[in-house]
Amino acid sequence: MPSNRTLRSTVMGLALVFVLLLAGCTSVQSPAAPAAVEAGGEQPFAGQTLIVTSYGGTWEEFMRENILPDFEAETGATVELAVGLSKDWMAKLRAAGVDNPPYDVVIANETWISTGRLEGFFDQLSTDAIPNIEDIHPALRMQDDIGVLGLLNPLGIAYRTDLVETPPTSWLDLWNEEFKGKVGIYNIANSAAPQFLMMLAKIETGDPKNWEVGLEKIKELAPFKQTDFSGDMENLLIQGEVVVGILDAPAAARLKQQGVPIEFVLPEEGLFMFEQNMNITKGSQVKDLAAAFLDYMLSEPVQTKWAAAYYVTPGNTNVTIEGELAQLIPVTAEKIGMIEKWDWIWLNTGPREEMVNRWNREISGQ
Repeated sequence: MPSNRTLRSTVMGLALVFVLLLAGCTSVQSPAAPAAVEAGGEQPFAGQTLIVTSYGGTWEEFMRENILPDFEAETGATVELAVGLSKDWMAKLRAAGVDNPPYDVVIANETWISTGRLEGFFDQLSTDAIPNIEDIHPALRMQDDIGVLGLLNPLGIAYRTDLVETPPTSWLDLWNEEFKGKVGIYNIANSAAPQFLMMLAKIETGDPKNWEVGLEKIKELAPFKQTDFSGDMENLLIQGEVVVGILDAPAAARLKQQGVPIEFVLPEEGLFMFEQNMNITKGSQVKDLAAAFLDYMLSEPVQTKWAAAYYVTPGNTNVTIEGELAQLIPVTAEKIGMIEKWDWIWLNTGPREEMVNRWNREISGQ
């Protein structure tokens, strides 16, 4: 059994890695050409430039080294990455206006995308221009195809197998006496916290919008550890300060690959997620090129690349997850239905500010 000291030194660098990221990539077949390329037989977008949002760090590196080269070679286009964070992209979209967007393709979390969709920044995705959208799990296609969830980090429960006697099977098991003072959850700065509130409200009342019930339930869980991103939660689990906690499946897979004695549980009531919602801006001047790029991103070979490299759940149901990879990606196509989809527009335009204030006052302040 690895010691906590060994585990800390082995995985310390992971604390700064974005939630979807993992060093290294499994080799897969070259991606199929986008539909527009196959139809034309040549480079239909030669000389055009596409601006796509991208996180930094190893996400950006993976895009530049493993995703963009084939697309640029097949289409003749140049892809520029606008590196940053979801909140910054949305702020710049609003500053520029619907008709003059700084980006052609926006890939970001639904918690941010939802209000942008409400404000009219994103276009309906055409299945003619993006045929691979037909292979995406139906639950991941947004209403009227204004956006599609292409890559998922399902959130469930992770626990230390060497420090837990009775493995959890339910979200409510976090309140078991065995785990008192050794539970880890995300704080309200992370989108996992409102999702946890809504999950508890649904479990307790049947309605996720009764979030106050979830807040009272969390107060009963004290004392517990709070963190604002997965890297911190990973370290708490490594150090044994937390023996059971909320974590995304790819993060748990990374720890297992590093030798941490950890297992990931799909709670019986369901999961929530960090997701990548892929959109074309309504004011883009290169919509055909943007559609070709999304079709490429949703293709089976490219989705397989992401899954093999970062243990994310692919939205494309044709991706085969087998062998060792199946042990690291517990949520595949047949289990996507276990993931809750929340009404982010209701949350963001309604109770979110009160939720944040009450969390900070009644939970973080206690």
